[in-house]
Amino acid sequence: MTMVNAFLWLNVLVFAFLSGLHLYWVLGGKWALTNALPQNPENHQPVMNPGKAGTFLVALALLFFALFTTALALPFTFSGRIFSNTYVLLGIGILFLLRAAGDFKYVGLSKKIKTTSFAKWDSKLYTPLCLYIGLSNLICFEFI
Repeated sequence: MTMVNAFLWLNVLVFAFLSGLHLYWVLGGKWALTNALPQNPENHQPVMNPGKAGTFLVALALLFFALFTTALALPFTFSGRIFSNTYVLLGIGILFLLRAAGDFKYVGLSKKIKTTSFAKWDSKLYTPLCLYIGLSNLICFEFI
């Protein structure tokens, strides 16, 4: 297995897990939900509420990323490798690098609010995961 294939398959697993987690939340699950949204440092309430529809759209996007990445990782494709496919991979990578960079307040490397439970998880897990996905997609883009 090449480095590119290892990155692609690991990303498939991450995207599939995250898609499933978002679907779990849509269906009413509560595990890990408390630390999944940026919080106001004064009252520790979420600063946004994406609702079921927004969460479902994120789940669908992550599922698309998983399926798309699977198609790139397979040794064959049904329609052959299309040059533009690699640009979708690049777009996904850039999207996750932008998430890792953050919004200059609540999320990412640029966040100012660092005392909430979300901010701590963001620093420990969410931002590093976004950096990994973004950088691994850029590496795969370069070598596919």
